[in-house]
Amino acid sequence: MVNKSFIRSSISAITFNVLIISVLLIGSHNTFAAPINLNQLIKIAVDNNPQLKVQKLEWQSLIHQYKQATSLSDPTLMYSESLSPIETRLGPQDRVLALNQKLPYRGKLALKGEVVKKNIEMAKVNYDKASRDLTVSLKQTFYELVYLENAIKLTVQNRQLLEKVNQAATADYALNAAALNDVAKVQSQYAQVAYDVTLLKELRSTEKTRINTLLNRPPEFAFEVNSYSRTPTAFTHDIAKLYQWAESNEEITLADIAIQKSKVQSQLSSYASKPDFTLGARYSQIGTRDVPDLRDNGRDAFSINLGMSIPLNRGKNNAIKEQARLQHLKQLENKKVMQNQLRNAVKGYYFKLNNAYRQTVLYKNNLLPQANRAARVAHLHYRENKGSIGQYLETQSTWLNFQLAHQRAVADYWSNLTQMEKLTGKKL
Repeated sequence: MVNKSFIRSSISAITFNVLIISVLLIGSHNTFAAPINLNQLIKIAVDNNPQLKVQKLEWQSLIHQYKQATSLSDPTLMYSESLSPIETRLGPQDRVLALNQKLPYRGKLALKGEVVKKNIEMAKVNYDKASRDLTVSLKQTFYELVYLENAIKLTVQNRQLLEKVNQAATADYALNAAALNDVAKVQSQYAQVAYDVTLLKELRSTEKTRINTLLNRPPEFAFEVNSYSRTPTAFTHDIAKLYQWAESNEEITLADIAIQKSKVQSQLSSYASKPDFTLGARYSQIGTRDVPDLRDNGRDAFSINLGMSIPLNRGKNNAIKEQARLQHLKQLENKKVMQNQLRNAVKGYYFKLNNAYRQTVLYKNNLLPQANRAARVAHLHYRENKGSIGQYLETQSTWLNFQLAHQRAVADYWSNLTQMEKLTGKKL
């Protein structure tokens, strides 16, 4: 007779193993993962994006360069052993030990430190800029992904409708109630919509891969995003105010720091015609001489050395100063270039943003309701044999295209708003 307790324990073990395997499968394929929203994606990206980490490490590493730039160079210790000792009055010079320290002109190290400080400031702004650009890229990809999700839903619905129309048209053709041309139109449009669904799904996969790479995840990591239901609103900010805000964004800040750095470098270049000094001490070990009653026989010698560089090459030194001056002028002009580019970009996105909003209003309030009414009337006429399949398909296609155009305008609105926030550095 089979032991009942053994059966129960076996069933419990099997159940436990099944549960473990199920949990592992769910975790590995992310099958039942909850949809993720934009803020969650941004947080994951900021914590994991390698490019952002590179900028942060660059900034942190430059901090340690300041102490190096403002410190004296290492002293030089030199030892000489005489192979043929030089005879002195007190005896042969057997060996020499010398210690030298290079001393730059007063104020030179401080200016080098100021240059490093500007590099640190620029690295910090570059980190902020990389964080901003990462957020912008993620937002734009997210909005594009939401558009593709909506486009897929609309196109799938249209495909299902066309499938039913195709079945009805085929049945009518078999009963000589529909023309072959009408059946061909349905089938060709059904094939086109089926292709559109495939294309949109592939585009969705591409956008998901782009998000995964920004989040430093495997390219095919499976996830779903929450739908974005915010309604575009009229953009009421004045263009002059937008220009003013753009003057303090990261690109202009970097240009300002570059100007300040070039000014310090210009001051530092003036030291090309100033000497550096060397301070040293020298110890000479003297051997004894076989001279009776020689006073201080074999006494070692000590000396202090003071040296300086002589900047004789006036042409080279003047070239260093002139180069620094021209670099400063270059940075001044570069800021003007950045300002002009930013103003041009602000104006461009200002137009795109307002145009996208006007399109959303046009489709939502006018074109979509009209297309929807036309599609219902055409469907009713088709069912009552008052209209052709071609007329119905045309109105249905128009309705779908308007729906897609409306979703495209919504996605463009949020994408352009993100770009405007990037340019102005403001939450708009």
